[in-house]
Amino acid sequence: MELDNFFIQQDKFNKELVIDSNLNNYKVTTRMYLALQVKISELADETKCFIYWNDSNKSRVSKQLVLEKYIDCLKQILTIGLNKNYTCLKKLIVKPNDYCLSDQFLTLLIDVNDLIISPSIDHYKTLFEDFISLGISLGFSINQIEEIFFKNDCCKIAL
Repeated sequence: MELDNFFIQQDKFNKELVIDSNLNNYKVTTRMYLALQVKISELADETKCFIYWNDSNKSRVSKQLVLEKYIDCLKQILTIGLNKNYTCLKKLIVKPNDYCLSDQFLTLLIDVNDLIISPSIDHYKTLFEDFISLGISLGFSINQIEEIFFKNDCCKIAL
């Protein structure tokens, strides 16, 4: 998966954001990480994959809403990459994995924590690869992810 155009598009969108001037760089970065954790949790909530009790609503998952939440997370991951200057990451090799969705979401939260504790391009790449792999597990193709991301109205999704 080629990333250059994703970073370019997200950078254009981010330049239109007004950052709270009362926040220093540390607080902005911390909130970016927290926002990603919240968005990943919202995505997990939308998939209902965490439910371990009998629930008749479990089957009421909106694939469109899951896709929107997924793109929200992707935008936040790209924003963190732009903020930390990880844009030298040009390409991802992503394969589907055999882990259940619950395990994949927990892995993503661990990936975010690893990136917070020890920021590096390697931890960022792992997070990004695991996230794209989750998208494949959710039934989205790389082409579908790209198509939705680059739709004009998609950029109106708030970070």
